[in-house]
Amino acid sequence: MATAPEVLALERLHQAVQARIGIAAAYLSLAEWQAVAALTPETTAAVWLAVSLRTILAAGKLSSRAAAAYYRLARALETGRTMGDPDEAVTLGQLRRDFRDLAIDVAATPYPRSPNDDPDIRWFEQQLASLQDEDLPISLRDAEVDPLIQELLDAEGADRTIEVDDFEWPDDPILEDIEEAYSEMLRQQAVKRLADKVQALRSSEDLTPDQALSLIDESHAAAGSNGSGTVDAASIAPGRAAIDTAARSDKTVLAVARGTSSDPCAFCAMLASRGFVYKSDQSAHVGDDDVAKKVHVHCHCFPIYRWVKESELPPMNRYFQAKWPEVTAGHGGKDALNAWRRWIYSQRKANPEAPHGTLNTTT
Repeated sequence: MATAPEVLALERLHQAVQARIGIAAAYLSLAEWQAVAALTPETTAAVWLAVSLRTILAAGKLSSRAAAAYYRLARALETGRTMGDPDEAVTLGQLRRDFRDLAIDVAATPYPRSPNDDPDIRWFEQQLASLQDEDLPISLRDAEVDPLIQELLDAEGADRTIEVDDFEWPDDPILEDIEEAYSEMLRQQAVKRLADKVQALRSSEDLTPDQALSLIDESHAAAGSNGSGTVDAASIAPGRAAIDTAARSDKTVLAVARGTSSDPCAFCAMLASRGFVYKSDQSAHVGDDDVAKKVHVHCHCFPIYRWVKESELPPMNRYFQAKWPEVTAGHGGKDALNAWRRWIYSQRKANPEAPHGTLNTTT
């Protein structure tokens, strides 16, 4: 049974929406990091930390809402049923509009069609709008969404009534939980890391003052990149969590695979090459699978769930699935993964002008 074109288009758009949310959050965090003094990060990082935490909150709300809308529509397309309030009257057209409107708003960020009703999301949009001229190594142009919205529109099928299975979607994250989860992590991964590096460089007797200052500047940039990567990952974690929570209770899920961005790390690409992991026990906690769980800083990969036994893999998965035996021929275990890493690096190097070194998938 071939996977419907709308399902494939929906998956691509959802991944792009989540990636844009994460990149926008990282962009805002990195812009604020420029005000953190390289020589005294521990006494100048308070505003950066506050901005980063509120950014995670606002972006997390967008991520969670978009993920729920995606899952509800994807499940409806494959099964004719969705998840939510069973007393709710739902049509496929309404589910399409719910997801499409969220995708359009994310695509339009930081210039939405109208200000968002949520004060945190409205603040997030306003902060991004004020930074359009910033010269940063992160660009919102690296996460274009508009063409994929049109692709979804082109693939849409007929409307129909959808039955609703009882499920309570997770609430939006709240600031107190965000602070508890990420305040110390951000301090350790960015602020303290930079402070420790600066102290070591300033006390080194092997460096000239100019060399030490140059290395301090590099350390400042690296710490900011690491902090913004944490913000990126934290900002789209609520979306992953919403889908994971739904899939855990969804007895109709039959397959899960790792979907990737156009520039995955070698490990994510390897997981994507495995294809779908079919579940003999439909009540299994599919979110426990490593395909769904293992993510890292700057990772925009995502789990793909399907509700039919014979599903078509997305193009990137098919590409990696075909390449794995070719690239790893004659290797086993860690040697195979190392050969795979070298190949991934060569593909990225062959396409250096693309955003983030997007993989060259033509070879």
